Amino acid sequence: MATIRSSLSSAALLLLLFAGAVSAQHNMHMSEDPPMPAFNSTGEEPMSYALFPENKGYFYTHVIFMVLAFWILMPLGIMFGIARSSLHVPIQILTFIVAMFGYFFGKLYGHSVPHMYEGNVHHSMGWMLFLLMIAQMSVGVVRKIANAVGRVQEAQYDRLESVHLVNRTATLSSTASSSDHRSEHSEETLRNHGDHFDYRKSEDDENEITMSPVDLDEEDPITACYQEKPSLVNRAFDKISPYIPAVVKKIFIATAYNPFTKTVCRYWHTIVGRLFILLIFTQTVSGLVVYHGVCRSWSVLGCIAHLIKGGIFYFYGIITFARYLGSFAEQGWAWNRIDGANTFSFEMIESSLIFTYGITNTWLEHLGQNPEWTHKDFEHASLAFMWWWCGLLGILVESRALRRLLERVVSNTPLEVPRHEQKQTFSMNPFPGLTVFFTGISMGNHHQETIYSTEVHYLWGLLLALAALCRFITYMSLYRAPPTSAKPSRPPTEAVGAFLMIAGSILFMASNSGTLTWLRRNEVDKMFLMNVCVALTAMTLAYVFFFVIMKAWAMKREMLKKAKLRGDRLSQPPQGA
Repeated sequence: MATIRSSLSSAALLLLLFAGAVSAQHNMHMSEDPPMPAFNSTGEEPMSYALFPENKGYFYTHVIFMVLAFWILMPLGIMFGIARSSLHVPIQILTFIVAMFGYFFGKLYGHSVPHMYEGNVHHSMGWMLFLLMIAQMSVGVVRKIANAVGRVQEAQYDRLESVHLVNRTATLSSTASSSDHRSEHSEETLRNHGDHFDYRKSEDDENEITMSPVDLDEEDPITACYQEKPSLVNRAFDKISPYIPAVVKKIFIATAYNPFTKTVCRYWHTIVGRLFILLIFTQTVSGLVVYHGVCRSWSVLGCIAHLIKGGIFYFYGIITFARYLGSFAEQGWAWNRIDGANTFSFEMIESSLIFTYGITNTWLEHLGQNPEWTHKDFEHASLAFMWWWCGLLGILVESRALRRLLERVVSNTPLEVPRHEQKQTFSMNPFPGLTVFFTGISMGNHHQETIYSTEVHYLWGLLLALAALCRFITYMSLYRAPPTSAKPSRPPTEAVGAFLMIAGSILFMASNSGTLTWLRRNEVDKMFLMNVCVALTAMTLAYVFFFVIMKAWAMKREMLKKAKLRGDRLSQPPQGA
């Protein structure tokens, strides 16, 4: 324990020394930019929605409904869906209703004010999100029907199997005694097993017991104690089912319950449901850009680059904090120990994403009006090039196949000896952290046209570098005392690292030229910007914590419902007793 405290204190001292050293070096070159001219001082700047004073009520109502639908209700429904809660469907229906109000007021505002932003991607993405939400709800309804049909067919199969088993038992008993005694013994056997199916003798074979047609509609008491109360959707369907023609039912069931709905629709619903989180974030950021009128014309490419890269670090920090809270613990990704829980570690995912982003973004850094490569283009491309090779190195180090090959060669193990590897689902691969560290150091020294922009880049570069150092401290503490339990160990350095990562990502997204011009024009200095950034970071972590707690609450609620239902079923006296 003393060694762990000493390593943590040494690491904390290292953090302070690093931050102090870079701050002292950076403050040696401080100066100020000339003040920005007022808006439209040249008479050539276009008006923005933020400065247009008319019909603000429609806009604010649109924002309120959209925040309620997509930032509160929809993530809540996604968490309930992951927890397999019965509240998932009602929450998603409520999301759709609230979103419709938001779309309505958005359309009212859009048609009541002039068009002020050329290439309004927020408008086109809104329609795409709207259609995708309708498709997602439709797939969800089809999946609900398919699951209901599957449960009914499975229940009928279980009942048939139970009756067949009882019939065989009764038949074997009847062959060992007289016919009168066989009949009494069979009835007694059925009564002792709590089975109340209607049995009668067949005309072909008096020793064979067959099931009457009404038996399929009766409830099997063997499995009844494990059946849950039907959901609201199923109860509503049961009410209207008698009024639906039989032909329509058969066509409907054949359409809803098939391999397509059981596989493709399931994957669609799961993937698109998670993808909605990214789409909502993108749509919100695009709304802010369009509303304030920044990132016009060719400068939109620089804004997109900052928003994509900053968004990657933003969600990286969110996932880091979720791992600290205990998410993905069943996969062994919450700094816990579960041997063989997954075939790859979370560090493999990090390295793969770094490699994929680097190898694709290397060729996308030279996009713009000027066909010639500039100094800034080379800086951006070199950063992506660094990610490319650091990600590849992380993948090679994390590969278990290469690790087994090295261990066999080093230990000179004969080929006939079966391979043995300690299946550990957490890793201490330093290269993802090193990539983030050098990204922060590099971008903190990124050449900028203004001092204000240089200072902002320095701030978020420092934050990313400190977040990477927190990951190294986590590795040092786990190296001294590896986790041995399946419970999340929750290293505090991961919470600090997530905070620093998200704070740096917010400044990263705000450091594009259009947003910085808007900040300077509104006299937002670096201190105020940093304070707002820290507040938004705390809000983000509290937001994530709320939904993780709601998911845990929903899972506990479902377990209590099942336990209560099972207890009520078992406490009921047998029928006919």
